[in-house]
Amino acid sequence: MLKHLALCTLLLATLLPAPSVTAAEATELHLSDAWARPMPPGARVGGGYIAIHNAGERTRRLLGASSPRASSIEIHTMVEVDGVMRMRRLTDGIEIAAGAQIALKPGAEHLMFFNPDPAFSEGERIAVILNFDGDESIELQFEVADRSGRAAAAHAH
Repeated sequence: MLKHLALCTLLLATLLPAPSVTAAEATELHLSDAWARPMPPGARVGGGYIAIHNAGERTRRLLGASSPRASSIEIHTMVEVDGVMRMRRLTDGIEIAAGAQIALKPGAEHLMFFNPDPAFSEGERIAVILNFDGDESIELQFEVADRSGRAAAAHAH
């Protein structure tokens, strides 16, 4: 009887589908505090922010992002040019050293959402896919809320 039970258990285990593991569950990258600014109707750009912790033993790189709510998303940084703060696209992405945490935040490195459709409204959630080196993509939700304490302003390039 015991032998029959063990055989049935083994047979059942082979018939059941294996649990799937997504990149977000298997990764050593830990994402938190993902948010985007609310935007006035008709706005053509908006900012997104997130904290990324690389708990792994090798340097990683955030290469880009995408969302069904924007025509494109770019990684930008703020730089001072002749005493004026300007945005600059980071075409090579952002490096995240092993064991380090980075924060994409207002006034520093951040995501720029282009041509959102419709403009982001306070309280909604925006699906975003972050693309990392090693062909790793992680999908998450950005909460739309103004956490900066500053009024949203148009971004100059």
